[in-house]
Amino acid sequence: MNNKHFLAILAILCIPLSGFCIDIYVPSLPAIAIYFHADHAHVQLTITSYLIGLGLSQLIAGGISDSYGRKTPFMIAMLAFMIATLTITQVTTIMNLIFLRFVQGVALGISVVPMRSVLFDLFEGPDLRKMAGYMTMAWSLGPIIAPVLGGYLQVYLGWKFSFYFLGIYSIAITLPIAYFLPETIQYRSSFHIKTIISRYLQMLTNRDYMTGLTINGLIYSCIIVFSTVGPFLIQTTLKYSPIQFGHMVLLLSLAWFLGTLTNRFIIDVNYFSKILTCLMVMLMMSLILLINALWHLPLYLSFIPLAILFWVGGIIFPNNFARSISLFPYATASGNALFGSLIFSIGGLASVLASQMKATSNLSLALLCVSLISLAFVIALLNLRKSDVAKDLQHDTIH
Repeated sequence: MNNKHFLAILAILCIPLSGFCIDIYVPSLPAIAIYFHADHAHVQLTITSYLIGLGLSQLIAGGISDSYGRKTPFMIAMLAFMIATLTITQVTTIMNLIFLRFVQGVALGISVVPMRSVLFDLFEGPDLRKMAGYMTMAWSLGPIIAPVLGGYLQVYLGWKFSFYFLGIYSIAITLPIAYFLPETIQYRSSFHIKTIISRYLQMLTNRDYMTGLTINGLIYSCIIVFSTVGPFLIQTTLKYSPIQFGHMVLLLSLAWFLGTLTNRFIIDVNYFSKILTCLMVMLMMSLILLINALWHLPLYLSFIPLAILFWVGGIIFPNNFARSISLFPYATASGNALFGSLIFSIGGLASVLASQMKATSNLSLALLCVSLISLAFVIALLNLRKSDVAKDLQHDTIH
């Protein structure tokens, strides 16, 4: 391909959309509860339904993309996403909003998998690791920009305009892809359910793949827990405005983004040492969050350990993603589809748990973070040292 970096940019522009769909309207959750006369739990289910749709759809998106290519499934799914997004602005009940959020998630799941696979079609080795880092940076741009933008849209125009923005952005990224992006798939496989299931079973039984996936899923769950609990805790209980909440999320998202940038400078550091060290730092920060909550310290004191937690998570995420997907070079769409599906499913379960907890203090947030990071640390200790790639202790084998 003559200009694969330009094509990679087109694909990467789609990545932030999955995060935008959560973060841009999170500042509006209390306002949506008032608009639909709904309780907090039902409004929080709009996050859960989106994550479930995003997670489940990727299970079939991988097989579709490995069989029918990258471009056609993307175009069809994006059209469905645009229709669902604009329809949301006309709904009159919270149940309709929950359903359409699920449709949004399904459409995005089928569209982002082919675009992530484009990068694996175009690059390999160290270049692929760099692109995985750029992709994580792009994904983190959504949480940086979206909450601030969503806060201003909520205050000056109302919650519906967040979805108008999503519709406009989706059109803006789809048109150049339709015109410039050729088909990049290198290996096609027939679309057979039994073959897809067999491929997924192979991945699910691969220790290295599942270790990276599970750790990333638990880290992502910390972000989702904050997105679920945070708006009601900070706006309803502590009486901050949607704009102020957006600025708070901006700081945390910048921390994640800086983590992905930091990873660029330590990309050649031993994988096992890097992951274990980062998880230990995250566990320490989550314990500080818990101490702050138990001592009823001001909320701003919790933002320092929370920001460090996000920063270190931004280091871990691209490493696990690139390493896991590279284990299956002939089924990259299926590999990244299952990876994404289970990560968003784990996040969805975390959001259900968070929605059942009262958002009247930051204790529930701290307890969930401690539990999630502790589990990730235990999984890393039990599995990384037993891994078949223990030779990474002498040489990093991420390809």
